[in-house]
Amino acid sequence: MSDRAGDFRIGPSSSGRLLCGGCAPDDRCRLGIEVAHAGEVATTFDVVCPRHWCGGPEVAHGGWTAAVFDDVLNTVALRREARLVTKSLHISYHRPVPVERPLTVTARIDSHAGRRWDVSAQMTLAHGTVALAAASAELRTRRPDHFARHQAWLAHD
Repeated sequence: MSDRAGDFRIGPSSSGRLLCGGCAPDDRCRLGIEVAHAGEVATTFDVVCPRHWCGGPEVAHGGWTAAVFDDVLNTVALRREARLVTKSLHISYHRPVPVERPLTVTARIDSHAGRRWDVSAQMTLAHGTVALAAASAELRTRRPDHFARHQAWLAHD
């Protein structure tokens, strides 16, 4: 990662993992996500919801599920473009997601044209086939002045 906001890119951490700006300094994903297999068509992630993300009795908070999807959907495209931001994210919750149980999330790039990336993912119990949740997102390749425009907007609001 670069120190200059316009140059900010998600790159491999010291252990070689792609981690967000918040997790990279500690070289661990606070959401409990690990890349299991990066294939040509899809990337599979091993995920475990930490107990502190419990939203109900033994089930994950929906916000944790959304954050996991946002992370994996960006990660699947980061192998090709290191300057992505989420434009929109849609989650479908099918079943409660259990805490402290191995989960699998499979994400893929559905299409890419210009700055637009359409991606999708599905979450299941590890080695399961029933979808617990599914997501789709539109990502955008970030313009070099993205963070500077944000800081300027905050300064005048």
